[in-house]
Amino acid sequence: MSGASVPMMTGIPCQRFHIHLGFITLLGFFLRTLLLPSQPVTWDDYSVGLTAINYMESGQLGPIMWNHPELGNILVYSALRLFGTGLVGLKGMSVIVGVLSITLVGLVSRQLLRNETMALLAALLWALDPLAIDMSRQAVHEIYMAFFPLAGIYCISRYRMGRNHWWLLAAGAGFGLGLASKWSVAFPLVVSLAFLINDFRRKGASGVPVPARMLFAAVSLMVLPAVIYILTFIPWFGQGHSVGEWLELHKDMYVETKLHVGYEELSRRDHRAYEWFIRPVSWRDSTFNNDTGEPMVEAESGKYFIDLIGVGNPFVWFLVIPAVLYLVRKCVQRRDEGLMYAAALFLASYLPLAFTYSRPIFVNAALSVMPFAMMAVAHLVVSTLCTTRARKRIFALYLALVVFATVPLYFLAIGKGAEFPFLRDYFLQN
Repeated sequence: MSGASVPMMTGIPCQRFHIHLGFITLLGFFLRTLLLPSQPVTWDDYSVGLTAINYMESGQLGPIMWNHPELGNILVYSALRLFGTGLVGLKGMSVIVGVLSITLVGLVSRQLLRNETMALLAALLWALDPLAIDMSRQAVHEIYMAFFPLAGIYCISRYRMGRNHWWLLAAGAGFGLGLASKWSVAFPLVVSLAFLINDFRRKGASGVPVPARMLFAAVSLMVLPAVIYILTFIPWFGQGHSVGEWLELHKDMYVETKLHVGYEELSRRDHRAYEWFIRPVSWRDSTFNNDTGEPMVEAESGKYFIDLIGVGNPFVWFLVIPAVLYLVRKCVQRRDEGLMYAAALFLASYLPLAFTYSRPIFVNAALSVMPFAMMAVAHLVVSTLCTTRARKRIFALYLALVVFATVPLYFLAIGKGAEFPFLRDYFLQN
């Protein structure tokens, strides 16, 4: 991405980008809200609400996710106060953030890949992804790992196009809110700062003075995120805690996040990030539903015992590794900054998780990686088809395969898998 002078390229012709992106976002909204009122609240959902109330009203951490930053508690509590303690208040923020992340995937992909077809395909793959749908329908904070980094990256891209300092401040705010949600946002922040510094150095070498710009970038992308992060601990400081205790708290948070042990039942689930793109993996949440008042019998039938299972779409997830390798190859060949940025974002977000063995890395953590994976897959599909005579037919076939796989996986994600005999039987046997 070298600035506004670079024209927008198109591979497979695609007009009226924003209208198409709007329709994809509406599709994502439909999938993230369909039958949501009939989806029982899980133990995690209840616990997220209790944790938010506990933090905002008493400054105490827990009962769950005490080792993570506190923005999620602030957002959930604000929604509970605004919309009440029902479904909208508890899950509404996740739905909103999940839907908006679809738009951001499209906008960021357009900036980095400079191809409208690739951008729309990346947004569509994200809108249809069962894991993203699952996490957008729950109160847990995982979907924030996708939204806030994308917001920061988009703002940096806009800043590099026009040098409007407000975009850089907005980027700092986005990354700051991301860090205040999950520490993993530090990886795309570091990559973004490195690319921005390189951009300044390149312009400086051509005679453009940049010291003030570099200072402003440091304030925007380092100081501002740190300030936002600290501000989210105001309820905790309000209980009389000192800065020293805050530092000690973060030491404990780091140790817990690094080890994350003691979850014997969870350890039997998919919990190694290096497996995400080489075999089918899933994230599972379970709950009981006994609205009928009948005796709870045959729970295994799915009548009372409901599984919410987020499974990666094999026609997307299994393409990620070859897509990233192809993307890196094109980076080397073309020296294209946008492609380099996209590849670096994926590698910086994924490799630390893939090489972590001190603790389990569950599949829900993939939300910090998958937006960049979708960009790589979209780049691979469109790039390889653009030189093929039957590209439209093959492209349509690929989309049909993605949708075909999404349909049963979608019902698993929303807790309706037990209503389909072949899905119920498969998961009872596995």
